[in-house]
Amino acid sequence: MDCPRCKLELSKPDPYRLSALDDGELTGRVPLYALAHQAGVEIDRCSACGGVFLHHGELEKIQLQAQKGKIDSDYAPPSVVSRAYQRATERAQPGERGPLRCPHCGGEMGEKGWGWGADVTTDVCLECRGVWLDFGELEILEDHFANF
Repeated sequence: MDCPRCKLELSKPDPYRLSALDDGELTGRVPLYALAHQAGVEIDRCSACGGVFLHHGELEKIQLQAQKGKIDSDYAPPSVVSRAYQRATERAQPGERGPLRCPHCGGEMGEKGWGWGADVTTDVCLECRGVWLDFGELEILEDHFANF
């Protein structure tokens, strides 16, 4: 399984090899951390780029819990202007940017705007319908859902 954004191979952390990770012996491989979310779902985070993968239906559960006010977040999301600037610079970078590959099933991922007014573009797998969020986008969506 590869991270769709940083293209490094993701692996489940092996408790017997954690010292090797600290020593830098496993170059090109980064651990994939499974984190329990307040909404009762388990998210998979890439330790290199900070992106997260959510299986089908998990982002909707997070949205429902945030709308009910059951998610506590002290994250200060960037302003709408800074998000728009960041997206514009990402799209303007030279070189061809092909579609991302799903870290779960390897299928092609398509871009989809999520959360009207949040200015977050998610990457959704066309096969398993999993969602990839870049670093900070989950927190932006949580804040948007809580205030919607």
